[in-house]
Amino acid sequence: RKRGLKLRGRGTYEKDKPPIVGAVQRKGRVVLQEARNLSNKFIRTLLGGHVKEGSKVYHDDYTIYNYLPGYEDVAINHSEGEYVKGEAHTNTIEGIFSLLKSWLRIFRGVRKDNLWKYLKIFEFDFNLRELDPFQKLTCLFTSMIL
Repeated sequence: RKRGLKLRGRGTYEKDKPPIVGAVQRKGRVVLQEARNLSNKFIRTLLGGHVKEGSKVYHDDYTIYNYLPGYEDVAINHSEGEYVKGEAHTNTIEGIFSLLKSWLRIFRGVRKDNLWKYLKIFEFDFNLRELDPFQKLTCLFTSMIL
């Protein structure tokens, strides 16, 4: 059964399914970004802005992660049935993507022009998940004023 005449394969901005790239600390903060042009350069720019050089980076076996200078990277090869390699796994970010997809479903479709706004709202809410709603509101207003 086909729905919506969607093209199969990896999502692209042109196919109306923009890729979303994320980075997360173990038990920490998440960064999500829409990728109009998914490439190794985009990944290096994202990491450079949010991940301290020399950090360990765990990722799947997608080829855009092949060259990450300045980071200790470990690839988890899902295509060969590998999901954990020592302490390395991608379960944390995959769980966050699962939460994100469920959260976006509430809106019954998001224009790709506005996707980045939804990502930032989700990111804000996730990163402050330990706080009650009033404290989150306080953080929001404080960040707007400063």
